[in-house]
Amino acid sequence: MVKKPIRRHIRPTCEPFSKILVSGLAPGTTSAGVKCTSNTPFLVYCSTNFSGGGNPPGWGYSVNVKSTGFGMGSGAPSFTVGGVANDEVTITFTPGTTGFITLQTECNAKASISVFYP
Repeated sequence: MVKKPIRRHIRPTCEPFSKILVSGLAPGTTSAGVKCTSNTPFLVYCSTNFSGGGNPPGWGYSVNVKSTGFGMGSGAPSFTVGGVANDEVTITFTPGTTGFITLQTECNAKASISVFYP
């Protein structure tokens, strides 16, 4: 009797930060924001059209991290923040500020970037 070879299925390795979601936001004359979440630890990168000078007062965006209560306004051209599993990172853009948001997390994570208008 000949035995059939046993096939072993190798599960693909899920590397940290291998799943990437992106979103762009250009709210125009109103404020708008994005809410970023993931059921595993994640990083959020935000780059904006900030030029470093000559912008009106209050121009820029604010970043809030729900789990830590961290919140701050920024006029920096880019910003990076991390979140723990099931955390929420919110970035609110003032009128005239445009942004490109990248969320990185594990490949099997349930993650989202959702746009809102306050």
